[in-house]
Amino acid sequence: MRWKALVTVLAIAAAVGGCQQVKMDVPSSFVSVGKDNLGPYDQRAVSADGVVLACRTQANAKRGTLKFWSKAIKNELAAKPGYALTSDDSAHSFAGLEGRLLVFSATRQGAPFTYMLSVFVKGDRVIVAEAGGRADAVKPLNADLKAALLSVR
Repeated sequence: MRWKALVTVLAIAAAVGGCQQVKMDVPSSFVSVGKDNLGPYDQRAVSADGVVLACRTQANAKRGTLKFWSKAIKNELAAKPGYALTSDDSAHSFAGLEGRLLVFSATRQGAPFTYMLSVFVKGDRVIVAEAGGRADAVKPLNADLKAALLSVR
């Protein structure tokens, strides 16, 4: 619950204070989602098989570290029914930022689901890139998705 309150406060701070947009390289097998359908994301794209790729940035007003944000994200997802952390690796963005690459598995409507994300901290900003979809649709795209998650800038 505290994580949700923190995210809400940070989202409001980002909206009020303005925020820098983050971008990533999108694989050629994806199409970008229009501005009207971005939701809280700076960029979103989808594959023909329903795999979604997105990135966003939020304020890091309290200057939380990469360790803090990685743990907060893991705790938030672990609190959701059925999510299991399957991989937690150090990573570096192509722009040289130190980060974490996390992979979770879940079952949704009886089907295996994979959720991947990268998290980076750049001063007063937290950058999160996400990819998710049915495991059978994500698996052949693993290399492309990892490259996209690490291409944030």
